[in-house]
Amino acid sequence: MKNKSYWLVLGFLLFIFGITAIIMSLVGVRWVFLGWMEWGGALLAFVLKILMTVAGVVLIVLARTDWENEKRESSEP
Repeated sequence: MKNKSYWLVLGFLLFIFGITAIIMSLVGVRWVFLGWMEWGGALLAFVLKILMTVAGVVLIVLARTDWENEKRESSEP
């Protein structure tokens, strides 16, 4: 995976902004740049925040996976 650090940073940012957006919505506060999510209703905004958090975790896992080692282990008899 090329540019591993960029994918890792993007994953962490998605995860952090997703989690904090969910926590902040419980208090009634929101990120200004994520305000467009609220236009579709509260349920859609919540689902998008969950998807953003899950996508962040997936990116982190994929960026930290050693694909060369996985390929070697799968090809060994």
